[in-house]
This record gives sequence, structure tokens and C-alpha cells, in this order.
Amino acid sequence: MKLNLGCGNKKKEGFLGIDRFPCEAVNVISDITNTLPFLDGSVEEVWMDNVIEHVLDIPLLMSEIHRVAKKDAEITILTPHFASSSSWRDPTHVHHLSYFSMDHFEKKGVSHYMGGGFKVVKRRLSFGGVMGNIGRFLFKLSPKQYEAKWCFIFRPSTLKFILTVNK
Repeated sequence: MKLNLGCGNKKKEGFLGIDRFPCEAVNVISDITNTLPFLDGSVEEVWMDNVIEHVLDIPLLMSEIHRVAKKDAEITILTPHFASSSSWRDPTHVHHLSYFSMDHFEKKGVSHYMGGGFKVVKRRLSFGGVMGNIGRFLFKLSPKQYEAKWCFIFRPSTLKFILTVNK
């Protein structure tokens, strides 16, 4: 089973659309900020496209994803970078995430409230426009320095994370 969590009107072929609001792309009406209505270890892939920044309790959501996911399940998360103007434009965003935000869920020290862990297997930061070329160059030199000093000058756009589930 593959889940498109918080799908809204974005249908993804081969995935069950899960959202709390009924619409054409939704197969299961469920609030993803609570317990997910799926059995433990029943999900092989999760897709979240511009959803996680709307979720008040990200650790709770990640814990639920971990519970329902099979070992080595793939989790894809798309979200605006915290320096992207789109991260701040939408008043329903409650989190503004960094290139390093998902590293938290790899730490063994969080297992007491996560119920397990994840591994970040891939991450990408997208840039646009001519100034994006400078941002891309600075980012390649040092992602940490880019976020600390340059990201609000040479703005990025979208973060993409791919995680796998450790059980």
C-alpha cells in the first residue's frame, strides 16, 4: 500500500489519497495529525507534497508514519525551504524547514518518543532564476554555511527529502 498523505487535490497514480477534507483526489478521509487508520507495518511508501509544514506536531506524524510503514519503506517529503518566500507566504504554515531538519529523525536519542528511526537517503534543495545559480554555487561549497549566511540573499525554493524506515 502507498499513501499520499495530505493529498488535497493532488492525485498521485498508484497511491491512496489521504486528507481530512473530501475532494476528488481523496480515497480515505482522515486527519493525518492524529492516528493514521492503517495497520502496523502495512505501508510500503509515503508521499507528502507540501504538507509537513502545515502539521503542528511533526514528531507525532513521523511516529505514526513509522508505525504504519514496513521496514525500509520509502518516505518522500516535499516542502518549501525556510528561506523561500513561499514558506512565509501561506499563513497556514506552522513550520519552516531546513536542509538539515530531517536529520533529527535519524538520531538514536529521539527513539524514546519516535518509536524508532529513519534514515535520510537523499535530499535536494532547488533553486530558480539567475540568482539561484549563485545560491547553488554557495550551497555546493557548504550547505551549513549557505543556510547560516547566504540563504536569505540567494533564496532557494523547494526541499525534497527521501527517507527510509528503520525497524
